[in-house]
Amino acid sequence: MQLGLHFRLNDEKAAQVLEAAGDDAALRTVLAELEENEAEFSRACETDKAWDPIACAIAPAGADDAWPARGVIGGARELQDDDDESLITHLNPGEAAEVADYLDELSDEEFSEAYRAMPEELRNPEYGDDEEAYALGWLDELRAFFAAARAERRHVIFTVWH
Repeated sequence: MQLGLHFRLNDEKAAQVLEAAGDDAALRTVLAELEENEAEFSRACETDKAWDPIACAIAPAGADDAWPARGVIGGARELQDDDDESLITHLNPGEAAEVADYLDELSDEEFSEAYRAMPEELRNPEYGDDEEAYALGWLDELRAFFAAARAERRHVIFTVWH
């Protein structure tokens, strides 16, 4: 499993990503430039491998799950062409604010209940107390990240390469 990364972008940088939507090679290039840009990367939030148990716990039905829970990882729209190669999602500033509000209200206990109720077919081999604690730690990072995106009125791009 690959590492997840959320970017918090202004309108100009988000437009560059959105212009590359549907062209995975172009997306890869734009995202690599963002990763190499110290200012942009300083506003990013790495989620290591925790993005997967977080997504599977709070939005087990993926894109068919309730909004805004599915937006935490799944965004409001996918930008990649090849789902087997990558997952790249986008939230505009209003959507990012809705996700931030959702995360503000999602308690650790509610997350833990959702994690324990995760469907068997979505569970990683690491499923259990350690993975739950690991995911909760990264969820705290996401709460702070989305709160900053809301305050700054920024777009959010999530990336993971398979």
